[in-house]
Amino acid sequence: MENVKYLSNGNELNGILSKVNDNDEVVIICHARLSHKDSRPTVRISEEFNKNDLNTFRFDFVYCGDSQGELSDYTVTNMVKNLEDTILMLKERYGYKNISLIGCSMGGRIVSLIDDKKYGVNNIILWYPALDYGRMGIKGLINFPGKKELVAKKQGYYVMESGKKLSYEYFKDERNYLTYKHLEKKDIPLLFVHGTKDIHVPCESSIKISKLCKNSELFLINGGDHGFHDDNNMAEAVNITNSFIDKYRKYPKTIKKDEIKMDEQDKSKIIEDNIDYSMYDLEQQFYSDNDLVEESSVHRR
Repeated sequence: MENVKYLSNGNELNGILSKVNDNDEVVIICHARLSHKDSRPTVRISEEFNKNDLNTFRFDFVYCGDSQGELSDYTVTNMVKNLEDTILMLKERYGYKNISLIGCSMGGRIVSLIDDKKYGVNNIILWYPALDYGRMGIKGLINFPGKKELVAKKQGYYVMESGKKLSYEYFKDERNYLTYKHLEKKDIPLLFVHGTKDIHVPCESSIKISKLCKNSELFLINGGDHGFHDDNNMAEAVNITNSFIDKYRKYPKTIKKDEIKMDEQDKSKIIEDNIDYSMYDLEQQFYSDNDLVEESSVHRR
């Protein structure tokens, strides 16, 4: 593993490159809201991808983990710029040309907003993505401010139950984006992986948005929560994701005799049948007005 430092919008970002081969493919892993590159999901994804002969790069967004920045710098716009600069750095410094993106929760929103054609992204993977379907107006034309934003407007920031802060700039900027409209336009392969017991970002969000996309696959993890904290759920998500990315990699991995591919019958149980959606309200502002339980580790601030 190599610790990597580079600049984005005048702030130094910190990342880790896990290189397992010399080809030009790399998977960039984007962490959840106010989390960091060493969180449980990002480390697990990197480790499992490395076992699958995939190079990975995980990094801290501005203000998070070991990266520089102030609270006011932590906005969707700046995080998108962070990811763009990360892609350019990996291309220029290491010669990576074939890029895959995976985003967890809020990281799913950021990878969705990347111009895949401009930056040469081959496919995008969304783990329990915190998108914006529940924040649309009745006709999907208005993105209303939530309760948190009103609090942040009054005092300059909002304190979540975890003790972490989000600035008023964050909320104002967030509403400039309707992520699902960006996903609708993408031609590249998309994979949605979501737990059916996710109470923070209901799986119906991924179900609805995936159906709007041109080239998407949806896998629901039965009983999975926000973050796949159950080891079996995490293993299932990893297997699904590895199977997806294997279909599109430029340099196919050599299959070893002791490796077992997921059987189609195993996949068949991860479907949207028999899920009770009565608990979900399409018009609730579930992302803006409910604290997301991101990762257990505490932000450095």
